Amino acid sequence: MNTPTFSADIHKGKVLISSLFLFALGLAAAYMAYRGPDPNSLKAMLRNPAIFYPMTVLGALLFLGLGLLGMAKLRGGSPLRAGPEGLDLSGDIKIRWNDIAGIERYTDFTTPSLNGYKVLLKDADRFLAAHRDHRLYQRMLSTHSTVSTPVVVYTNSLQMDHDRFQRVVAHYLATGAG
Repeated sequence: MNTPTFSADIHKGKVLISSLFLFALGLAAAYMAYRGPDPNSLKAMLRNPAIFYPMTVLGALLFLGLGLLGMAKLRGGSPLRAGPEGLDLSGDIKIRWNDIAGIERYTDFTTPSLNGYKVLLKDADRFLAAHRDHRLYQRMLSTHSTVSTPVVVYTNSLQMDHDRFQRVVAHYLATGAG
């Protein structure tokens, strides 16, 4: 029996460049904190130590942390998989095919550069109730109220063949797998 599968990988180039940029910002902020405030600066926040040190240290920690988080993402597995058991989103959320009514292309109305897929569920309220303890529950609720489905998969940072993904999804939705 033919069981098509699909797996999308992180676009390592985009994530690496973004992570290196954040890491460079963190190093610049750390250097500024090391150098200290400038008493001749026209900006009060660069002159006053009470503002300067918390701002630069927090900036350094934030940017270095985000850069390291991005580097850690490069080592992760496939964030989007489709197979006989259903959709697997980063191994964190699994949706069986018999719970899915359909999948359609989606472009975020707030940021047109964000695009991906809306996963239309047969019973979104049951899905939300089953994931009440999930760390992204509040985001799923918000997405459900604005987009009318709790699950939107953004594919901007993924390397994927959209046609193949749609064929695999269509195959399993047509066969009623799950």
